[in-house]
Amino acid sequence: MTFSICVRAETPEGPAFGVGIATDAPAVGALAPYVSHRGAVSTQSFVNVRLGRRGIALLDDIGVEAALPGLLDRDDDSSMRQLHGVDDEGGAFAFTGDDCDPWSGDLVRVDDGLTAAGNMLANGDTLDAAADAFLAGADAASNDPVPDADLVPRLVDALDAGRDAGGDKRGHSSAAVLVKAPKTTAYHDLRVDEHEDPIAELRRVYEAAEAASGEFTEEKKSRIFD
Repeated sequence: MTFSICVRAETPEGPAFGVGIATDAPAVGALAPYVSHRGAVSTQSFVNVRLGRRGIALLDDIGVEAALPGLLDRDDDSSMRQLHGVDDEGGAFAFTGDDCDPWSGDLVRVDDGLTAAGNMLANGDTLDAAADAFLAGADAASNDPVPDADLVPRLVDALDAGRDAGGDKRGHSSAAVLVKAPKTTAYHDLRVDEHEDPIAELRRVYEAAEAASGEFTEEKKSRIFD
């Protein structure tokens, strides 16, 4: 009942990581997405928050291609899980258990620093559409003076495209975007926990937060948000 995308993007100050996710269940942002300065991970299907919390913590010491499979090996219910992510070493990993509700699957685009996964979707086009939409925003991001900030609208664009391609076959009631970048901004952690159109509401909240953040001086932004 969920689809998500994990991404890595290079910025002048180092890598930035993000997760975008949407589902037909409340408060997905409280459970599924995890980011750090070493990577991004999403846990979904029958969510096990330990997979996300432990997975992101392990990236301090080992790559995602070792960390996440190791956790799944110790999970007795791994056949019902989806787990995917990227790291700062260029690694990418995605897993879909055999007992996840159809349509379910994942994709890995190592060269693009991107993974995606979904279950209980209308079709498999959702993931490709989300990935393509995120990557299509790269040219605009290259001209952004704060390219890590541009991850947020690109992730919302990815959710929009995934929904339009089919998305959760039951609909969508919550969505979230979570970003970790060299410099934190107010809109790097956004959640819509229950709404009739959560992706549109997520974009509205982003635009409001982005506009409000422009009212602060660089000194104030550093003091409040870093």
